[in-house]
Amino acid sequence: LTLQDLFGAEQRLSALKGRIVVLNFWATYCVPCRKEMPDLAAIQNEYAALGVQVIGASADEAEDRAKVLQFVKETKINFPIWTGATTADMMRFGLGGALPGTVIIGRDGRIARIISGIVNQADLKKQIEAMLATAEKTAAKERKREQTASVKEKPSEASSVPS
Repeated sequence: LTLQDLFGAEQRLSALKGRIVVLNFWATYCVPCRKEMPDLAAIQNEYAALGVQVIGASADEAEDRAKVLQFVKETKINFPIWTGATTADMMRFGLGGALPGTVIIGRDGRIARIISGIVNQADLKKQIEAMLATAEKTAAKERKREQTASVKEKPSEASSVPS
């Protein structure tokens, strides 16, 4: 997915690989979308330091960029908003054409969950916590594997008995 940020710069979803991404499709004219923004901002606040990134993909028309910017300022959104999202983009992620829609993408770039409609903050937190726990278990296994390999590479330091 390639969209534009509020300054017109091209932004690619693939640049976020290695992070957990909460990709939310929304629009300023969508009342439920507007209602869930504070919950998404709270998720960004709570999990950003742990490698989670919320992205708002606005389905507003290009000429409505000023409306999007105004909404972002008014609601103090603390995560990147990208513009130019289409129904076709939503369909590629397994969402229908109705807003809002959210996709949770794992560090590996694979879709972990699809949410049609308003995000339930508690459910979203559970999903993120589970993904973070899985990532930590994987990292711990990798560290253990590396330590084991490094021990095997070192020659034995057994002392010999003097004769």
